[in-house]
Amino acid sequence: MKVVLIEDCLALRRLMVQRLELESGISVVGQADCESAAVATVALSHPDVVLVDLSITAGTGLSVISRIREGGFRGKVFVLSSEDRAVYGPQVMCRGADGFYDKAFDFEDLMGELSALSRRGWLSAA
Repeated sequence: MKVVLIEDCLALRRLMVQRLELESGISVVGQADCESAAVATVALSHPDVVLVDLSITAGTGLSVISRIREGGFRGKVFVLSSEDRAVYGPQVMCRGADGFYDKAFDFEDLMGELSALSRRGWLSAA
């Protein structure tokens, strides 16, 4: 399962990539730290899953979600953010995200969901 990771903090992004690639069947095929690079990376790498932070260096994760969905991305989009779930959860779902995970507390829950998708052989039709 191909994953693109959109995260502005380089150190955290490196740790997340290392953790993601420990999972059998998961490969990180692209990374970005800003909106324009995120949209281009998704378009060029055709991932099955996009993990996006809401706070990125230029632009917003909300706009990334909207733009990749408008561009035809049909894979899974999961938000991994420290922003308030009660405030942003409904907004990300309206824009086309499939889930919202708290960066500080829910990363292993997200890993469990990704592992389950990978074991089931889920791939986007992108």
